[in-house]
Amino acid sequence: MEDRYSKFKKLNWLLTESFEAERTYYNAGEDVQQVELKRFFNYESVNRNRFSYEISEQLVQAEIEPAKEWAHKGNLDRDWREERKALIKTKPLKLLKKCRKKDEENLEIYTEILENKVLPKEVLKILKKQKETIESAVEKCLKYESGEEALNPSNRPKVRKLKAM
Repeated sequence: MEDRYSKFKKLNWLLTESFEAERTYYNAGEDVQQVELKRFFNYESVNRNRFSYEISEQLVQAEIEPAKEWAHKGNLDRDWREERKALIKTKPLKLLKKCRKKDEENLEIYTEILENKVLPKEVLKILKKQKETIESAVEKCLKYESGEEALNPSNRPKVRKLKAM
């Protein structure tokens, strides 16, 4: 019985970190003004939520209680200083770096769990798929940071000119 808990301990830790990544992306999506980045952050926030759900589902199937530290998410976790910073001025590159850093930390946990191979194959398969998705998000962050993909695309909506009748 104790062996099962030790196997899934890191998975529970990953669950907590995954919810923290979701919170980071969610808050970044709330703070940023550029539409393209807002979409990216919100999309990745939803992905991290899905990952957390899949991980907690695997824990429940193994009859292990998922960690509950993640109960408060989004703006509920902010203190007044973070709210003030968000209202004053947001810097998209800082938000990108913060999200990327969190993802890179989580990738280390994924790598460690996948290399140990102590979890069931179905769980490892899910984690491998999640890891690949996070790696592509890190690449996308790097493209935004380097300027390879524009933060403010020049594709502005065209204004129609109405003709008088």
